[in-house]
Amino acid sequence: MRTNLHTIFKYSWGLMMSTANTWEVIRTDNSVNRAFTSFVLPWTVLLSVILSVFSSLYTKEKVIETAIVMLVVTAISYIASFFLSRSLAISFFRKNHSDIFSKTDISKIIAYSFSVIYITKIITTIIPDLFFLQILNVYTVYIVWEACHVFFNLNEDERGKSMLLISLCVIFMPSLIRSVIMFMLPGF
Repeated sequence: MRTNLHTIFKYSWGLMMSTANTWEVIRTDNSVNRAFTSFVLPWTVLLSVILSVFSSLYTKEKVIETAIVMLVVTAISYIASFFLSRSLAISFFRKNHSDIFSKTDISKIIAYSFSVIYITKIITTIIPDLFFLQILNVYTVYIVWEACHVFFNLNEDERGKSMLLISLCVIFMPSLIRSVIMFMLPGF
């Protein structure tokens, strides 16, 4: 477990600091074939717990209810975002690039592209006054751009189409799902 957490943080940091090199390591690393269980799930649990704790600290009423609701809503929104983004990317690649199509590679790209989203969400949850740091989520576009080159060796035009779809899903899907769930919850 300790090496798993170390690897998770190493890959997240590497994608932000040395994107192309880290994608190459991720592509050749056979131990990360299960991207959901080895990357998305630990980050989602960590993010859900932190968001739950700090949301309950910053609220004045319904402290326990807020903590439980935020824990569940955050977990659902990030897990659903991974699977919805993955299914959209798989259908896009199956239609447009059936010759280089690989579910494992697409799962890796989607999973590891959430790195910036997780980190900025944790920082802005702990210190809400740093909300402007969420502009860094745009860096996900570059991360996906490099991933499409490393994994599929696409030309720039095709990379642009793939990057646009995956980046928009990764950046906006968690907020969209969270908004829909919160809209359906009375009193929150």
